[in-house]
Amino acid sequence: MMVFVQIVFLAVSLLLTFSFFIYGFNHYYLLSVIHRYHLPPLHQDDYQKRPLVAIQLPIFNERYVVRRLVAACAQMVKRYGTDHAEITILDDSNDDTVQLVDEVVREYSLQGLRIGIQRRSDRQGYKAGALQLALEQTTAEYIAIFDADFTPRDDFLIQTIPYFLLDDRLAIIQSRWTHLNRYFNRITSAVAIGIDVHFFIEQTGRYATKCFQNFNGSGGVLRKSALIEAGGWQADTLAEDLDASYRIQLNGYHILFIKDLPSPGEIPPTVPSFKKQQARWANGSLRTAKKLLHSILVNQKFKLYQRVEAFIHLTGYMLHPMMYISFLLACFGTILDVDTFLIHSHMLTPFGGAYTAFDPLTATQIHNLSWGVLDTMIVVSMVAAWLSPLVSLKLQKLSILKNLSALLVLFLLGSGISVSNTIEAIKALFTNQQWEFKRTPKYANINSKEGWRERKYQVPLDFVFLLELASVCLGGIAITIAILHHHYAVLAILIPYTTAYSFVSLLTLQQSHPQAAV
Repeated sequence: MMVFVQIVFLAVSLLLTFSFFIYGFNHYYLLSVIHRYHLPPLHQDDYQKRPLVAIQLPIFNERYVVRRLVAACAQMVKRYGTDHAEITILDDSNDDTVQLVDEVVREYSLQGLRIGIQRRSDRQGYKAGALQLALEQTTAEYIAIFDADFTPRDDFLIQTIPYFLLDDRLAIIQSRWTHLNRYFNRITSAVAIGIDVHFFIEQTGRYATKCFQNFNGSGGVLRKSALIEAGGWQADTLAEDLDASYRIQLNGYHILFIKDLPSPGEIPPTVPSFKKQQARWANGSLRTAKKLLHSILVNQKFKLYQRVEAFIHLTGYMLHPMMYISFLLACFGTILDVDTFLIHSHMLTPFGGAYTAFDPLTATQIHNLSWGVLDTMIVVSMVAAWLSPLVSLKLQKLSILKNLSALLVLFLLGSGISVSNTIEAIKALFTNQQWEFKRTPKYANINSKEGWRERKYQVPLDFVFLLELASVCLGGIAITIAILHHHYAVLAILIPYTTAYSFVSLLTLQQSHPQAAV
């Protein structure tokens, strides 16, 4: 029986190792191609045309940031031309944000801007539902979308719209997110690096190699006709932006990523708000994978490498279940005293062929080679996790030394949220329930002198905290047993994960409000 358990543990470990290697190797691939990035040329005359643009601002209870958002968009409209742009606030709020929106609209209407409000009797479809209703009502061919925490530059439309006029198969333009509150605290500094990796490495690399890309839900412009042709906004995933992006590209359209056009936005300043955002992204992306991945993989119009990259992109959040399973394997393997290194005489080598078919010397050489290759794959995967953040810092000319603490916090966050995101992966892949779109709270925090605790929209504790706490206890037990039994190698897995879960669970407890209403 123990041999069977050992084989199961080893088989799962090998599968995880190969899977981590695939995702890690993809980062090396993207890093190797980002230098190919370039934009199609524009001429001075291309900037003179001003087609009608609809600026749509989906909000829900955003009392702290809505005025700042509309003010930035108003400046953008004034520079682009008040006769050529309209602003619509898609307001699903049910608090005093409603009165604030009314005041802001009156204020800018008096300044001659075309600005209005869309309100619904319910939140059916959440953000996707609001966007779909606005899509059906606008007469503009181009739609710019900004979330409530963004403050777009006044030249945003001038820098994006000309590209649409040169290419009728261009459906989406995405700008690069930057960060209003990057240095608010350690959490925002760490998350900023993670977002930078997405834009400087992933988006840039995929654009450079003509792979599938995604509209990030804010800081972008869409061609209305292409979106309608693809079925519009659909609410069956929590990632309507990712879902629409892929459906549009399956129709033969493409996406332009403008790396040098920044769109400043806020980063969640607390662990609970960050976990809430990541949970929605994880659930939504995996639901999109379940919905569209098969049609992508069998579509011969796209090259094999494009389909493989799409698979890695859409299933990227599977890394968190893989991380949590790795932790659980290490814990239970230690507690049950499962030694996978002693079963080579009872199984096939990773390359096929039983050890017993060879003489002892050859068997030993195969054993050493097999585990050497696997160790190399593990190291390659680990280095990839650190290399991309370092490159993103270098590309921005930010000091790596000054960001070492942020990099450490990024590691703790990235590993620590694997518990909550594993729950979201299970919900996405194994249920068909339409889960609630839980907004990320914004507090308009720009510098460290501004607090957030006294503000509304605090995130409450939930049952995931108990699971994180249980994981900390399990890790502590496994670490103790490993030390007592002199199994020091497994500590390389147990200590980092247990530390990460301790970090996340402690800050979740400190920064959550037990009776918060969101």
